[in-house]
Amino acid sequence: MNVRRKMVLILAVSTLLLLPDLARSADKSVLIGFHQKPGPSEQAFIHGARGIIKRTFRLIPAMAVILPEEEIVAVKKNSQIAYVEEEAVFTAVEPLPGDEYANAWGVWRIFSDVAHGSGNRGAGVRVAVLDTGIDYNHPELAGNYQGGHDFVFDDNDPFDDNSRSHGTHVAGIIAAEGNGTGVIGVAPEADLYAVKVLDGGGFGLASWIIAGIEWAVDNNMDIINLSLEGPNSPSLQLACDAAYEAGVLLLAAGGNSGTAVAFPAAYDSVVAVTATDSLDDRAAFSPSGPEVELAAPGVDILSTVAGGGYDVLSGTSQAAPHAAGTAALLFATIDDLNNDGLINNADLRQALAMTAIDLGDVIGRDDDFGYGLVNAADAAFPSQQSFTITKTSSPAQSSERVYMAGTSYEVTIVNSGLAKVDVKLFEEGALRRDLSASYHFNGSSLQEITFLLDATGKRYDVIFTPFGKSGSSATIIIDIQGEEQ
Repeated sequence: MNVRRKMVLILAVSTLLLLPDLARSADKSVLIGFHQKPGPSEQAFIHGARGIIKRTFRLIPAMAVILPEEEIVAVKKNSQIAYVEEEAVFTAVEPLPGDEYANAWGVWRIFSDVAHGSGNRGAGVRVAVLDTGIDYNHPELAGNYQGGHDFVFDDNDPFDDNSRSHGTHVAGIIAAEGNGTGVIGVAPEADLYAVKVLDGGGFGLASWIIAGIEWAVDNNMDIINLSLEGPNSPSLQLACDAAYEAGVLLLAAGGNSGTAVAFPAAYDSVVAVTATDSLDDRAAFSPSGPEVELAAPGVDILSTVAGGGYDVLSGTSQAAPHAAGTAALLFATIDDLNNDGLINNADLRQALAMTAIDLGDVIGRDDDFGYGLVNAADAAFPSQQSFTITKTSSPAQSSERVYMAGTSYEVTIVNSGLAKVDVKLFEEGALRRDLSASYHFNGSSLQEITFLLDATGKRYDVIFTPFGKSGSSATIIIDIQGEEQ
């Protein structure tokens, strides 16, 4: 399909979505649910009601149908029919423009760099971005893009034609490559799949979204990001439930209304994500309610846009992919947390909740932040770091500096002739005297000391300095304890 034809169709579809009753005074676009998987008899019934079948779903027992308005009452009364709902229109959760450019502070704030430093960059995790498409030629995304589908035009070219590059911006937050320029995504080696379910105007029919979810299940996606919102749709809820039962983790933007959580985020089978700013405060546009499950950065987020550039946007649309990227990192480290004998999306969902950094005045889950700020540090591969400090003529030149962040650590000092080891801890450049200590060995039979350092939600620089005879030393062993939190 050429670009001109697509542009004409974009205008036509957007106009139809905005003015459905004017465009079709006698026909209605509806979703019809059946009590069993629809077959020839159900198709014949719809045709008998003068309906046009647009799509028969496989994931749920339903069809997308164009039906004469006068037939709807009779169709609803048929014993084969579970429900009839008017086709709903969904939109990209409208991004709120940022005031200035910045680095990818959200990726840094949730400690993605800790996971990256351990070697975990989300490699091989399959993330479907159900949105306006992706600019798969963008230098930050081309290496991670693995394909997809366009359900707006029903072809295999899910290019992002949205004026705000909504889907491309979301994709960059999840998996922009770590190539030394621009921005880096939360999971910079995850596999990206573009599932275009919103048109160039940012609108999408429920049937497109359901078809996109169905595609994600059929193509074995691990994670679905839904940065979109709309009215309650029984068919969409069934599709989300079915995808979750099939093993896919769904994360969605909570909406930018500042009040109630939007759909599909509000469904039980979907993880609802709200937005925070750089001070970990709840963004003014963020929703609140018992459905909120996680919080993530969503204010003034710099990410990729179509054409190879970058832009700053704000919204829960930006928060959801921070959570989806964190899920991609955690995917490689989770255990069977619910003890059901499987390692699956339920364990991944529980891991996101267990590792989140608690925010707000209420201890534990609350309506504003859910379980708290997503924490990618706990996705660091379990590892042990060790090094030796040796006393020379200058204690300062003998010192070793170690960076610790986002999780808890067990530190062991194994002495070999030193009189003492000073451990000074700096938080964001400021000395924490309460957490710093001197460990003395001279004249003591105790030559090994172990202590715990909890850096959950924080960033520490730790300096180890040896004192004693020249040439004496100690071995420092640091174990990441994040999985035991």
